[in-house]
Amino acid sequence: MRRAAPAALAHPKRLEMIHYLGERQRNAGELAELTGLSKANVSQHLSILKARGLVHCDKCGTFCHYRLTSPKVLETCEIVRQLILEQMDLTTACRRQLAEVVPLRKESS
Repeated sequence: MRRAAPAALAHPKRLEMIHYLGERQRNAGELAELTGLSKANVSQHLSILKARGLVHCDKCGTFCHYRLTSPKVLETCEIVRQLILEQMDLTTACRRQLAEVVPLRKESS
């Protein structure tokens, strides 16, 4: 049984890789160059995405070409990205409000 896909979407670099795979299929070397990650690190992320059924690997000789299993993967990632940005905005707004609060001063007895 596959583990839930949402956990696989929790890492920003995996979201970035999915974005690039949404443009076209790519190999691990291309994704490493685009993301600035090592090829080994990209392979680890791809393994997670593949295990969750979000990415498919087409082997061609010694190369593995990765592609999204469905266009809906990219749509889902965009929703997750928007949610993260909204949460960041809320956190920023809360911090701003908290900074504006005048601290209570204890009265001397």
